[in-house]
Amino acid sequence: MGHMEEAEDTDLPTYYLPHHTVTKSDSLTTKTRVVFDGSAVTRSGLSLNDILVCGPSVQPELLSIVLRFRLYRYALVADIEKMYRQVWVAPSDCDMQRIVYLPVKC
Repeated sequence: MGHMEEAEDTDLPTYYLPHHTVTKSDSLTTKTRVVFDGSAVTRSGLSLNDILVCGPSVQPELLSIVLRFRLYRYALVADIEKMYRQVWVAPSDCDMQRIVYLPVKC
């Protein structure tokens, strides 16, 4: 999919994101997906989520959404399933989002 690359050794700070798979055997499209755990606590007692800068909430309040939905005759609905693969990460931050990947040998 082109969203990962092999990382080089560096003297810069690095962080390996814990992850695991979730299997949903009754799914017709994606039976297995990878889940990353940014809230996993490290030896320092902090998680990646603890040290990231928090921005404003991008999700409006539910009541506001419902009221706006009823304002007009037509409503537009979109599927944002793949949205998180579209988030750009600055090259200087990539070393803080590493994962360990071990290819399966058949």
